[in-house]
Order: sequence, then structure tokens, then C-alpha cells
Amino acid sequence: MARSAEPVTIKRYGGGRLYNPVLGACCTLEELANMVEDDDEFVVAEASTGEDITRSVLRQIIRARGRHG
Repeated sequence: MARSAEPVTIKRYGGGRLYNPVLGACCTLEELANMVEDDDEFVVAEASTGEDITRSVLRQIIRARGRHG
């Protein structure tokens, strides 16, 4: 993914669906984990409230990686 001045804002919708506007599609925790590994900057916001939930999503990624190695 190309570097930009601003981090990408990933939006989380009902049911935990994550939407990446750069791709124009939903994405998975695994894809976000790949973004972390690639040093791509992003934030995750609750779509309905705009609340920054990046930390909780990163914790989910860490837990998932711990289970799957």
C-alpha cells in the first residue's frame, strides 16, 4: 500500500465487519496484521460513533496471532 501523509481510517461496522476505503472493500484482521508488518499507518474507528478503537483491534490481532502462531 502506498504511504500517505494521513493514516488510513478503517471503519468497523455491525457484526465486526472492517472496511478499508483505500481498497474499497471489507478487510480481515489478518489483512490489518499484514498492514502492521508493512508499517502501514492506520486507525480503526467505530463507524456509528467515530470512536477510535485501534487499540482494541490491535489486541485482537495479537490474540489471534498467539493462537495461530
